[in-house]
Amino acid sequence: MRLQKVFLSMLLVAFFLCLQFLIRSFVVTTAYAGALCNDGGAFGILLPGWLFVFVDSLVVIAMAMMWSRDRNHTFGWPWIFILSGGLGNLLERVLFGCIMDYGTVLFLPVFNIADVLLTIGVTGILFSWYIDDKKD
Repeated sequence: MRLQKVFLSMLLVAFFLCLQFLIRSFVVTTAYAGALCNDGGAFGILLPGWLFVFVDSLVVIAMAMMWSRDRNHTFGWPWIFILSGGLGNLLERVLFGCIMDYGTVLFLPVFNIADVLLTIGVTGILFSWYIDDKKD
């Protein structure tokens, strides 16, 4: 049963990665005016590109390890979102040298699908930790 769960999870990660790159391709080919090639970090943090790749790689590995140790099977979906978003941003940075941001909502900074997946995943994990804390 565990192997089936891992396989299904990896299929979902692959689906979200394909979705991210399809949307990115659409944004680039249509020359969407709101698109921004972000070679820095969140909120305009500027560091060398190699440092972002190194740190992103460490974070993705750490998240995958945390996910593999998570015994709460009810809340496995946040890890899928976090891994998908993290891998998506990492691959964009490695393949294209920057992360294409194209979404805008009112006062929020420009974002992409990977950022949305990361936000939903972190919110889900915080919620699951809150529920676990209430049980104890």
